[in-house]
Amino acid sequence: MTASLTTERAAELIGRFNDCRIAVVGDFILDRYIWGRASRISQEAPVPVVRVQRESASLGGAANVLRNIRSLGADASAFGVVGDDVGGGMVREFCRDAGIAATGVVTDPERKTTVKTRVIAENQQVVRIDDEIDTDVSASIQEEVVHRLRQTMHQARLNAIIIEDYNKGMISPKLATAIRDSAAARSVTVALDPHPGNPVPVTGLAILTPNRSEAFAMSATYYREPVKPFTHDQALRNVGRNLMKQWRPEMLLITLGAGGMALFERDGEPHHIPTVAKEVFDVAGAGDTVIAAAVTSIAAGATPVEAAIIANHAGGIVVGKVGTASAGADELLDSFS
Repeated sequence: MTASLTTERAAELIGRFNDCRIAVVGDFILDRYIWGRASRISQEAPVPVVRVQRESASLGGAANVLRNIRSLGADASAFGVVGDDVGGGMVREFCRDAGIAATGVVTDPERKTTVKTRVIAENQQVVRIDDEIDTDVSASIQEEVVHRLRQTMHQARLNAIIIEDYNKGMISPKLATAIRDSAAARSVTVALDPHPGNPVPVTGLAILTPNRSEAFAMSATYYREPVKPFTHDQALRNVGRNLMKQWRPEMLLITLGAGGMALFERDGEPHHIPTVAKEVFDVAGAGDTVIAAAVTSIAAGATPVEAAIIANHAGGIVVGKVGTASAGADELLDSFS
């Protein structure tokens, strides 16, 4: 089935975003960008020579989900780990500047903050350089993060928690289970953006948001290329059913890139949400935008179908921008007109 949402209903839900409080637990990354021009090939190797014009940095990974939540107008709280280094200081500074509560961010002097540096020439990414430690975060640090999250749930009215897994060592089955159980005791929605390289077999979550390739990997199914129309994409429909059976989420939202999204629920036929993206410049961070918009919409009272449509619009906005970007509430509302 193909889903739809009226402009009036979208406006009603987006207007409630300011009343929502969302926490994100996950792998924090600092995204650095080196912007320049490439007009010749190096004599040393068959690579472009990029002449640097400017540099910038922004929140990435789980922190980019927080940035998207704030852009949508909701309150956002960060829970995770950074190193005792320049990158960690910049993550905290960017959180403060964006209005993101960072009391749940623990500093681990034994780790470095993950930094991804992208070199971009003429709006095209030339190379990405990752500086990171991706071994498991220590049990004591994980326990401290969960402790701070529980304190926040006790002190504030959290609507939802997003577990954002970039496979950098923060998310473990024990941590995810502790979050799910603590949230269930307070009727707080829990969503997981999974990573196939780090299976976290936590069942019974409210929302699960893999992309197509991640969904196939999670269900241990050989990847199949998309088939159009959606009703004929039997491989994807089988994968969706398998994940619903194995993970038992209330809502499974599989992002399909240019194909839009597929929404599976516990009852009924899956829904197909066609893409609304007009231009695609950069897909970096689009998944972060999708889960931020979907969870904020659910927190605002949206049905799973309504949340999927709003998330699809938000994703369509950010892929039209260069670099890790976010969608504002006004932009999102305008996309429905």
